[in-house]
Amino acid sequence: MNITPGDIFKISTKIGFGFLQFTELDSMGIEYIRVLDPISENSTITQFEIDKKERWCTGFPLRAALRKKIVEKIGNYRIPRNFKVSDLVRSKHIIGDEFLGWFIVNRKTLKRKFKTELSKKQLRLSPHGIMNDTLIIERLEENWKLSEWK
Repeated sequence: MNITPGDIFKISTKIGFGFLQFTELDSMGIEYIRVLDPISENSTITQFEIDKKERWCTGFPLRAALRKKIVEKIGNYRIPRNFKVSDLVRSKHIIGDEFLGWFIVNRKTLKRKFKTELSKKQLRLSPHGIMNDTLIIERLEENWKLSEWK
């Protein structure tokens, strides 16, 4: 099962089809994807929609999801020229029930820095780690975006 950067996959949700674009195989062998903004009832997407800002990026076991028919490949499209895979991601730092702040994590080195408040640029960083299909589907159905993750 060969996948190449730019491949677009659809994933079914209760509100329509969401779209994922494969961007790279990261340094740990994890498929890294863009979760695209549009939700479509008829499972079609255009290059114009792909060029819009993504909802978020994440690691995702794309080959396994394709093999299990959780996602379906619909084609290969150009990755937007202004898109750059960020080395930085973020995660909440919670101990017990107490939110203490954020870790800004370098995806390549896994070095992290603790922040109690995030800058506007850091608010646009994607979640650290790997998401499964259930979480991606839930977040798409909730219309979740990075701007709401505070």
